[in-house]
Amino acid sequence: MCGICGYVGKKANSETLERMVSTLSHRGPDGSGVWEGSHIALGHTRLAIIDLTDAATQPMTSTDGRYTLVFNGEIYNYRELQHELAQNGEVFRSTSDTEVILLGYRQWGREILHRLRGMFAFAIWDAERQHLFLARDRIGIKPLFYAPLANALVFASEIKALLPHPGVTRDMNPTGVNSYLTLGYVPGPATIFRDIQALMPGFWLEWNNGTLLTGQYWVPDFSSAPLMESEEDLTEKLDEKLNDAVKAHLIADVPVGAFLSGGVDSSLVAAIAQRHSPEPLRTYTIGFTGGGDERHFARTVATHINSRHQEHFATPELVKDLPLLVWHLEQPLFDNSVLPTFLVSRFAREQVKVVLSGDGGDEPFAGYDWTRFALALPNSKTLWTPSGWRWAYQSGLKGFIRRLLHDLGNGGNSRYLRRMTVPRSLTRWLYTSGFSEKLGNHVDESLDSALCGAPLRDSRDRFTYADLRFYLPEDVLFKVDRMSMANALEVRVPLLDHQLLEWVLRLPLSLRYRRGRGKYLLRKVAARYLPHTILKPRKQGFTVPVDRWLHGELGDMVAALFSSKTFEQRGIIRPQAALALLSMHRSKRYDLSHRIWSLAIFEVWARVWLDGQDTFQPLSCDS
Repeated sequence: MCGICGYVGKKANSETLERMVSTLSHRGPDGSGVWEGSHIALGHTRLAIIDLTDAATQPMTSTDGRYTLVFNGEIYNYRELQHELAQNGEVFRSTSDTEVILLGYRQWGREILHRLRGMFAFAIWDAERQHLFLARDRIGIKPLFYAPLANALVFASEIKALLPHPGVTRDMNPTGVNSYLTLGYVPGPATIFRDIQALMPGFWLEWNNGTLLTGQYWVPDFSSAPLMESEEDLTEKLDEKLNDAVKAHLIADVPVGAFLSGGVDSSLVAAIAQRHSPEPLRTYTIGFTGGGDERHFARTVATHINSRHQEHFATPELVKDLPLLVWHLEQPLFDNSVLPTFLVSRFAREQVKVVLSGDGGDEPFAGYDWTRFALALPNSKTLWTPSGWRWAYQSGLKGFIRRLLHDLGNGGNSRYLRRMTVPRSLTRWLYTSGFSEKLGNHVDESLDSALCGAPLRDSRDRFTYADLRFYLPEDVLFKVDRMSMANALEVRVPLLDHQLLEWVLRLPLSLRYRRGRGKYLLRKVAARYLPHTILKPRKQGFTVPVDRWLHGELGDMVAALFSSKTFEQRGIIRPQAALALLSMHRSKRYDLSHRIWSLAIFEVWARVWLDGQDTFQPLSCDS
């Protein structure tokens, strides 16, 4: 796991390249390297996981001098590919997966992408053709950003590594702001910065003398013929495939641990990992003050699988580190689980460099509440929808009834979008007139398009498709990468192994979602490994109790943000509207915690990334 950066098309500047590399030092504290040609510069920071020797350092150049590679990620089938390449005449100087990509590209060109099993983002320079090739893994586990310039291209693992280049600006993208405040994240390929784009999951990009060409080599396939074996046989095969994926993800030359929240997904991954580990697995969990504490479930699993379990406790004091976390995030993200993810990563990094996580179990198995609610009721013609937006957040029986009437009177798409997007009436009420003019009639329709245009064999799978296409890479994986790599910790996600995922997507929906519950077949396998108490449905996710914290010191901090001159002069959100939301929430008649948190995160982001305020100055009540 590492950080990569570089640029092509103009004479290399050593000082610029060194500054780009230095911004990625947190991703790779074990070493760094640069390589420069007449019109190309590549940089790398290393977190040594496989082949810890100097033979695996990057940038890595082929013996003939034609190809040079920088790579971030892990390739879990690199030994098999290494054997195949050796049979084809390639000679290896290391035992690293990096060299497998380098020599594999020489053998197979772009087709190597179909052979790689793992998470990756890489760039390869072909000196003979004066050609740069970039690629990102199928699911979007590893990030890759780029900025097209006049006859040039700048790229990096993180946005902050692009900004030292004189051709790249940090000008804000207004439509990106609207997308964030609508969805809670900025969907690619756009970013919150006007001139910077994200390479999408499953895509490659080529630069040839100023010309850019992109293509997609993988997409989650919901259209293949369903698997028709018996439920018993499919349960057995899922068990085998889970074991194969987890075992593959344990490959490393350093110790591997696991995150253990006590939920089904992380518990199952940890249990299978322990089965394939010669020593007790180190497992880590976080609890929270004020609610959301599930450490007892994690302890139950740890005792059951005999792992070496450790836990940590989070308090509202962690919120004061928001400026630091937002600096690492680079783009605003409303998901408050960035806090525990950062903390558990820092906690685990004290002992290991690599952990497994249970991320990726919810999306294909309809595990989220919003997906299940979209599927639970029959589609109806619109009967009645309450006007305005307050009903969507109203507490108590009246709010419940109004939301229920909406769900009963609308189709699955409306039920899904109600939970996954912010009402346009609310965002427009929040915006200043000046910002509304900048947006014009712009509306983020990312999820609408995904729901209406997904390639499916079963139309009900449009919700799991949208989860895989947007929420997973833009929220879950984005958060995990930034918060773990902020602590130089590699997180692996075996449930998103593409071979496993492709097979799971061929399961009939009835074996993934049944009687209002997701993960049907996954739970059957989990019952073989876990105590029955872990399999019972629970609503709590890996999130902090922001709704409760807002009634205390966190609410005072947020009020100070919204009341500040800086917030008003930004000219995006009306201060009186933001303060009204906070007042409504603190009255306990509404639950607006997510909306308030989203606004607070955006203001902290703007101070760090637009105003250039001290990244590490803690947030306080006089902000």
